[in-house]
Amino acid sequence: MNYTSYFRFLILAPMAMVFLAVALDFSYAFPESVNGYYGQTAVEGYSRLYYAYLLLAVMAFIADLMMLFFISHSREIWILLISAFYIVASLMPELTIMSPFSIVLVQIASLMAGLKISLAYLSPPIRDLF
Repeated sequence: MNYTSYFRFLILAPMAMVFLAVALDFSYAFPESVNGYYGQTAVEGYSRLYYAYLLLAVMAFIADLMMLFFISHSREIWILLISAFYIVASLMPELTIMSPFSIVLVQIASLMAGLKISLAYLSPPIRDLF
């Protein structure tokens, strides 16, 4: 079996799912109250936690790309960044409103990310590449 191909699929597929979920949310017809909420939030300004949330998302994306090429310590960096991402997301005062299909895509991507990190630590053919 070609374990590296499976592992790389587990890195690239969740990224594609998250990008697809964001693209779908831009085309989804949300109710006017949701559009008004986001418009009012943009006028008033976003919190510092929102910008930290975005920064952590970009940094986790970069760490994911580092894992794609089996760079040393990228697993640990990714785990720290994703943990901080979820903590900041839970503290953020802004609401995150998504379409139903986008929620499903993000949940499947999260499950695949869990599988990816467990393979990165527990599968000898993958673990030895780091």
